[in-house]
Amino acid sequence: MDNKNLGTSEERWQDSSRLTQLRPLEFLDARRIVVVAPHPDDEVFGAGGLMRRALREEVEVKIVAVTDGERSHPFLDPSESYELAQRRISESREALRRLGYAKPRIRRLHMPDGKVSQHRLELLGSLTATLREGDWFVAPWRFDGHPDHDVCGEVARIASVATGARLLSYFVWTWHWADPDSENIPWEACRQMQLSRRERACKRWATMAFDSQTSPRDPLSSDEPVLPAPILRRFWRPNEVFVEESEVDDEIN
Repeated sequence: MDNKNLGTSEERWQDSSRLTQLRPLEFLDARRIVVVAPHPDDEVFGAGGLMRRALREEVEVKIVAVTDGERSHPFLDPSESYELAQRRISESREALRRLGYAKPRIRRLHMPDGKVSQHRLELLGSLTATLREGDWFVAPWRFDGHPDHDVCGEVARIASVATGARLLSYFVWTWHWADPDSENIPWEACRQMQLSRRERACKRWATMAFDSQTSPRDPLSSDEPVLPAPILRRFWRPNEVFVEESEVDDEIN
């Protein structure tokens, strides 16, 4: 990634009081948590701390992995893309292990990276079949800014209404394009979950499992990694932020 295109700096977010003024997310009534990952790593970046806490409190966690992330490096030939997908799947499992999930339950849909919108009905069927009333359903925000994230968020919203699951939306690319003073985010519906030192350390360790994204593809080249350190810092905060979708006023968006 071009260093000139690193988006809103983490310093800008930390200088704002936005994140510290959010109401807390009460972790009391979760019986099962289902996390949607458009690509292998989104589940950890967006909700790694939440998953760590759930696992520590013996709450069941299930991952729905929508794509295998084979298009993170779009100029690879088909065999290289396949190898990258397998590598990213392995990285995701290692990251979950670092969070304390030794034998993760993952439902892989193997949808094409970058083209999830073409499989909207299939995705809706898979999510609806997975969910149960009373689940905490954790998915990317439907305005996150990546087409796969957005469609996953849109479909998750429909599935949550159909099944009675409680939908919490997480941010990944929103931290990149948004501004703390912007009203494009439904701040009144946002909740923060403060992470313990242990949870924060485990999440940071887990993010570093995604070597295909955090290191240059060719160590001898001058290529930048897909996710350089200034972007990773957004996910090393002492809190995680979620949108309580039941409280969102659609007119805001």
